[in-house]
Amino acid sequence: MCSKNGASYSISSGDPVANFRTIGRPLVRGDGFAKVTGSARYAADVRRSDVLWGKILRSPVPHARIVNIDISAAQRIRGVKAVITGRDVSQKLTGRTLKDLPVLARDRVRFVGDKIAAVAAVDKDIAEEALSLIEVEYEELPAVFDPLEAIKPDAIVIHPEYASYETPSASRALDLHNVQSVLRAAKGDVERGFRESDRIFEHTFRTQMVHQGYIEPNTSLVQIDSQGRMLAWVATQSPFSARDQIARFLDVPKEQVILHPVVVGGSFGGKDYIGDTLIAYYLAKHSDKPVRIVRTYTEELMASSPRHPSIIRIRTGVKRKGRLWALDARVIYNGGAYGAFKPSPPAHMSGGLTMGGAYRIPHTRVESLCVYTNQVPGGYMRASGELQTVFAVETHMDIIAAELGLDPLEFRLLNALEEGDSNYSGFQYRDIKARDVALAARKVWKQPKLAPQKAGNLIGRGIALACRHIGQGESGAELLLEQEGNVRLVVGIVDVGTGVHVIHRQIVAEILGIDPERVTVEVQDTNRAPYHDGIKGQGATHVTGQAVARATRALIESLKARAAIRWGADPAQVDWHDGQVWLQGAMEKMDLRQLASLAPGEPGRGYAYYDGRVRPREHIFQAVVADVEVDPESGHVMVRRINTFHDVSVVINPTTHQGQIEGGLIQGLGMALCEEIGVDEGRVNTLGLGDYKMLNVRDIPVRHTTLVPSATQGPGPFNAKPAAEHAITPIPPAIANAVFNATGVRVVQLPIGAEKVFAALKEVTRGDGKSPASDRNSYMNGRNENEREITDRKAGYRKQDT
Repeated sequence: MCSKNGASYSISSGDPVANFRTIGRPLVRGDGFAKVTGSARYAADVRRSDVLWGKILRSPVPHARIVNIDISAAQRIRGVKAVITGRDVSQKLTGRTLKDLPVLARDRVRFVGDKIAAVAAVDKDIAEEALSLIEVEYEELPAVFDPLEAIKPDAIVIHPEYASYETPSASRALDLHNVQSVLRAAKGDVERGFRESDRIFEHTFRTQMVHQGYIEPNTSLVQIDSQGRMLAWVATQSPFSARDQIARFLDVPKEQVILHPVVVGGSFGGKDYIGDTLIAYYLAKHSDKPVRIVRTYTEELMASSPRHPSIIRIRTGVKRKGRLWALDARVIYNGGAYGAFKPSPPAHMSGGLTMGGAYRIPHTRVESLCVYTNQVPGGYMRASGELQTVFAVETHMDIIAAELGLDPLEFRLLNALEEGDSNYSGFQYRDIKARDVALAARKVWKQPKLAPQKAGNLIGRGIALACRHIGQGESGAELLLEQEGNVRLVVGIVDVGTGVHVIHRQIVAEILGIDPERVTVEVQDTNRAPYHDGIKGQGATHVTGQAVARATRALIESLKARAAIRWGADPAQVDWHDGQVWLQGAMEKMDLRQLASLAPGEPGRGYAYYDGRVRPREHIFQAVVADVEVDPESGHVMVRRINTFHDVSVVINPTTHQGQIEGGLIQGLGMALCEEIGVDEGRVNTLGLGDYKMLNVRDIPVRHTTLVPSATQGPGPFNAKPAAEHAITPIPPAIANAVFNATGVRVVQLPIGAEKVFAALKEVTRGDGKSPASDRNSYMNGRNENEREITDRKAGYRKQDT
């Protein structure tokens, strides 16, 4: 067991990295010094001569027709070099998959924050003054903010041209009103399943709008060079994807759009689209100067791409002894004014694919909708769409277990997925570790509860189980042998704060058999670097790591061939060991420096491309046990301890691996307890990070991570499995379930703030002033107004039969 700063971790059995030289070592990332000294170069730090400040005018109304825009006063301001509106840019629409977003609004605005015009000036103050002089005449239209209202047939149509938008046909929602995309899937006979069920449970859950919480705001710097090429320095996690989107939009060859690498100050999915880059391009084109746009934090909160709020209804049929038998679910994501930012599949949210959780349910039907409203457009955030559904499913499962009088952990074990199972969308599960992580959690689950820190406080323990598919993608990597015998890895993947480059160095060093200090990583621009489709879906280690491993082996083969020529031997007689080539049956050997000297002008090169999209999808599993303390006098919830149990294989770097786990844990805590972008009639009222309740270091509980090794192969190099996205999903439901265990009341809407807990306690407090916490197995004491009556389906059903 290792312990540090309130965190500890252990391995449940075995040590998968015992036989490696470099893999499994906690190598320190190499970017820390540059960041703390200020020498790291972010997009806002890039220096170009005569750079102008770009600023964007945003709509103050949620829905309106644009009658007229008068920019003449802004144009007369000294120092203003360009003012543009929707008339000055291409009429094409943009978007990752669903293309429904104009560069600047032309005839209609659809949310408070929609982009209307932009200014480029010699400094920020002049740009802001110019914005204030732009006059816009609006004809306000009815607005709709609730997705349940938006899908009603009589609601105003937010996108009348939807049928003409470019989007995959599989998710196009022409049969529904104000729906961006739809995902429908089913398995078995759901109606028969409910007829055969002994009890039926139905509940509704809601989750909030959440910002990704990155510290560096979205930034774009664009310059048009003498050849007409677009040079850009953009805070993005996907430079090649951004390049491809921009080139398609501008209808130019990809080589005419060059994104240069910069340090990215966090992303968590929020910087996986082209942002304001096209606006900067048009300002640069009109001013003939480089233009930089740096968003304010107010703009980030009111007009970026936060996690989608959701409303999730689940109806589940259960057999007499606790077997899950049928599930019918409807997931409604508030997609906001545009669907351009949201991820696939193919233009929807992967949460719709995980409504069955980690459980065997023979009869399942799911409909998942992304709905247009006049609110901030939602986008990608860590485990996009899945945190919402895991919260709903795992809280729902806890309610069922409580009603049936079953232990929540044992109920989950009874229904856990088994090898060979498939889900309702057709995924065939492989290497299922649901039972493994749940059994690892059982020891902690059975331990005595913590003692309260304050007399009268209530103590509770909750559990949640989750699974998530492993992301797929494509990447190239190039490895160059340098003259002095060191190696340089050239990649197109940027490090957004995860430490991925140290992992790649370890992969190279392990395969070559050299010290990782002899390996450097160079991120080049999109015209020179090997292709990489972006950091997403836990693919940085898996996808690029495989490309790096293959490039390293390609370099070895080329060096073995070079040595064979020098020795006059067959290449099959040349071996590689500990950074050297050896001739079989002889004492001949050469190290990397000697091999490089054989070809001074071209020391050595290895290149590889890896396409992870052709590999069958795999899933990873996690269990979480949360201990909370609740003050019944205020409703305040304090998380005392979090135990997490992770399905792993080989861990390449335990420091970065644990960093991903703890980062997900902390973000999950924030979403569970306090984080929320407040919106009133479409207007965001959380206008800065000071108002946005992110956790600080004093809020982080004691935490312990248990790694549950798998003997089977993971998708990454050395059979590694990722840890980035699934680490967040079970945290909120584990806390919600612990709050119920402590208090006897259910909070089915995130965040679980003190006011909600206090109101629920007050509503159900008995006349004698006692809390219902003693009746934790009776969910009826904590019923929420959103939950329907639980009904018996079999005559003569008796609870004690369970």
